[in-house]
Amino acid sequence: MAQEKSIEVKVGILILVSLGILAAFVLIMGGLSFEKTYTVYVDFDNPGGMQSGAPVRIAGVKVGKVSDLAFMGGKIDPKTNRRTLVRAKLAIEQRVRESIHEDADFYVTTQGVLGEQFLAIEPGSPLKPVLPDNSVVKGIDPPRLDLFLAKAYELLDTTITGIRNNRELISDIATNTAGLLKNLNGVLSDNKERINRTVANLESLTAEANTLTVHARTQYVDNPKIARTIDNVDKISTDLRKDSEPMLKDAREALANLNRASKVVGGEEEQAKLKKALEDVAQLAARANATAADAQAIVTHIKKGNGTVGALVMDEAIYDDVQEMVRDLKHNPWKFLWRE
Repeated sequence: MAQEKSIEVKVGILILVSLGILAAFVLIMGGLSFEKTYTVYVDFDNPGGMQSGAPVRIAGVKVGKVSDLAFMGGKIDPKTNRRTLVRAKLAIEQRVRESIHEDADFYVTTQGVLGEQFLAIEPGSPLKPVLPDNSVVKGIDPPRLDLFLAKAYELLDTTITGIRNNRELISDIATNTAGLLKNLNGVLSDNKERINRTVANLESLTAEANTLTVHARTQYVDNPKIARTIDNVDKISTDLRKDSEPMLKDAREALANLNRASKVVGGEEEQAKLKKALEDVAQLAARANATAADAQAIVTHIKKGNGTVGALVMDEAIYDDVQEMVRDLKHNPWKFLWRE
């Protein structure tokens, strides 16, 4: 009897140990953790193949799991004011809470090429505040390889269909293009020497144009004689205008004084004489103004190189010829009286 009880006890202990080993195995394989967690919600347009229970990792270390995936129906969420299709609920361990900041990135990736999908977190900048509990953030969708392959297949199928339906047209285009290139090659080959000469002539013409520009600037723009002449003419016209303005002012004052005197002193005869004197003064002022305007017009005419004086001032060749003629007359004054 005692032996039978001993066997039953041993069998019971074996069963209990087996159950304990099985529970530990389930806990280890299920990734059960007794760490305290806090919640973060991540919105996706398409989280790919990520499923509820997928691990959450930071730098490859598991720090939580995806506790729930909810389909939001694509409605506008009043909390975030954006359209949401899928919302993932993350249970993240409290021990890493201080490492996850408001600018953290949440994205879906895989372990290797064919490994399981998990949600990875890039913690963000330490200068930003810590992400609070129950925050709702926007996640980064995984690359849609299936969508890319579907669109690439559709594009390839459309391209093949178009080529198949337009074989003759494509063949004609290829033939015509080949003929055009062949004719163009022949034209270039037959006119190779002419093209080379044209290019050489263009280079020579460019060099001559540059030289002409340099000479023209040296002779007619940067020539100190022309600059001195123009400065002298400007100075004379400025002085003339300065002198005419005080004269006009004095004439106006004299005219005003005469007007006042004519109203008070003298009879009709004296007033007639004063009136005539005022008219003479007015004519004198008008003539002074006309003289100043004519002088300014003459200066402008000379600056433009118009007329004999303008040509003499602005044209260096004429100036040199006149100077040479005066020098010759100084040395040979008899030429005034004698002509061959």
